[in-house]
Amino acid sequence: MTLSLIYARSENRCIGADGGLPWRLPDEFKHFKQTTMGRPIIMGRRTYADHDNVLPGRANVVLTSRKDFNPKNGVELRHDLDAALREFGADGGEVFVIGGAGLFAEAFPRADRVYETVVHAEVEGDTFLPEFDFAGWTSTKIETHPADDRHPFAFTITRYDRDR
Repeated sequence: MTLSLIYARSENRCIGADGGLPWRLPDEFKHFKQTTMGRPIIMGRRTYADHDNVLPGRANVVLTSRKDFNPKNGVELRHDLDAALREFGADGGEVFVIGGAGLFAEAFPRADRVYETVVHAEVEGDTFLPEFDFAGWTSTKIETHPADDRHPFAFTITRYDRDR
């Protein structure tokens, strides 16, 4: 199994504002969709609540300690990251953690790969990503996208693979 994190963050490490993303970047979302399609995605309860929807074409797994939480049909509920990884990574493929900040921090020490989009802006928000140490990782730039009429901010997508 390959454990991957995928996220977009601003230069000041913001990943969320008022229960959503602090930007609308259609081509960055296209990258997210293409990268995760067909693979399990694991998210925290608050990340799920922010969009309150099943992302099609992927096993949607919500982690929560709340035993009384009832997600929509099509969402798998689990209470432990390790158990979710064993179950949804059993086929040996790639499994994605998609948020939030606490789950990223928990999963990063075990991650094999990180897809990081840096949005080239300082934005206001209420959710921030911790700083990850990528010493011992190999980086590959996937895309640099300029700001344009559909994208208010430029962004860069980089893939990091842990050196083994």
